[in-house]
This record gives sequence, structure tokens and C-alpha cells, in this order.
Amino acid sequence: MPKPCKACGTENRDEAKFCRSCGAPLKKKKENRMRTKEQQDKIKKFWTGLGIIFALAAATGYVVVQKVEFYGKVNVLKKYIAKYENVDDRVFGTVKPAEFTLESLWWNMSPADIKMVYPYAAAGNDPDFVSSFTVVQNDMKVKIPHANFMSLGVADGRLYAVKFEFGATEEAQRQQLKVPHKEIIMYGRFRGLLKVFREVYGDPVIEKNDVKSMDLTGRIKTVKKGVLKSGAPSNIYYAWIVGRTKVELVLFGNGKKMHLTLRFLYLPVWEKIGEK
Repeated sequence: MPKPCKACGTENRDEAKFCRSCGAPLKKKKENRMRTKEQQDKIKKFWTGLGIIFALAAATGYVVVQKVEFYGKVNVLKKYIAKYENVDDRVFGTVKPAEFTLESLWWNMSPADIKMVYPYAAAGNDPDFVSSFTVVQNDMKVKIPHANFMSLGVADGRLYAVKFEFGATEEAQRQQLKVPHKEIIMYGRFRGLLKVFREVYGDPVIEKNDVKSMDLTGRIKTVKKGVLKSGAPSNIYYAWIVGRTKVELVLFGNGKKMHLTLRFLYLPVWEKIGEK
């Protein structure tokens, strides 16, 4: 389309910058800055596609992180199931049907005998027993891994119960350090003890494990909570009868943390006193 010169009126070529007659500069033609619908659609598709790519990348990254974390937990669990097997077998394998010996203890020993074995045993207030002594891990004959302390139940001047309370890592607890995977460690310690006890004591006479069909995270979360969806306790409980000794292994929670307890009970006295 011809471009007229405003100075002299001469028509010039559309692309001309100066008038061919008078040399006056010609006004530039306004460019159409509006994008065509086709261009807008292309841009929209580009950004939509880019958004999808970022979303897929984020989702994939999340899944990868979750899988890495899960396999990390599984590896920690496997490690702690097997880590202390030899120590547990050596310590708890001394409990036999014909005779109970554990940590230089035997049934019916007197408080004086206990003090000879454990000079630093302190009077305790264990609510499970009539009266008790407490032995800290450092004073145990064998420092059972993660056994924070041992409680000795006494009735009528005679030993009739031995209880171990476990923690994720006793050293970290003393120093109040944060322990990665502490609940996995606790569950692994439980599974390790269970494995050894099945081998040395045989099949349990009582088994309560309502969470065994859940995945690892679900099991730990439910036990820690303390109750099942039905409202029933979510604790895991196993018991063996070894001669006149009852062995109880319990993993339970109170909503804030998990607890692992192991008890050895002299049945002639325990049944007479009655379980509390």
C-alpha cells in the first residue's frame, strides 16, 4: 500500500523511510503487536506442556525420595534384627526348663545375695512387683544392647522376677541426642529378640500381633499410638513357658513413644501373688 508524504503529498513505497520527492522522513507504519490466535495457542500449549513436565518431574522425585527413605528404613530394620543375635543368644540362652540362670541371678536368691552380685543395685519402685531393685546397664554382667536398666522383683525376701526396659540407644538418651530412625531401631531390637527366643525357647504359647499384616510404617505408627481402630490395645505380646519360668516380650506405645519390655517371671510365686 502506497505511503503518502505529509510534507508534499507524494506517494511512496510502503517500505520507504524518506520521501522520494522532498526527502522528508516518512512516518513509520504501526506494527500489529497483537498476537494471532494461532500464536497464542502455541504459547499456551508450550507453557501447559512445560507445567506438566515440571509436575511429572516433581511427582517422580517425590516417589524416588519416598522409596529411598523406605528402603533406608528396611535396611536399618534388617541391621538391628541381626546385629545383636550372638549377644542375645549368649545371655538369654541360659534360661533352661530345669534351671533359671540369667545375669548371675537365680530364682529365690535373697536381697543379700543380689547385693553380692550387684553391689550398686538400688531400691526401686517398680509398680509391677511387690518390691524391687534397679540395676543400670553399666552394672550388668553383660551390657545387653539397648537395655537401659534391669528391674529385680522381690517378694517375701526372694527374687521372683527380672525385667528389662529397652531404649532406642541408651548412650544417646543419656546425652539427649536425636537418634535417626529410633523407632525402627526399637522395632528391629524387638524383632531380633523375638527371633532368638523362637530359636532358644521354641514356639510361644501366647501370641498377640494385630499389626503384622500392616506395612512397616503402619505397624510402627499403630503400635506407637497404643490403640487399634477398633479401640483395642495395639501392643504386640509374645509369651513362652520355660519350665517354671514365664518369658514375656512386649512392644507397646502410649501415643508419644514406643516401649520394649522383657520380663522373666518365676511362676510358683508370680501365680500366687497374682499379676498386677
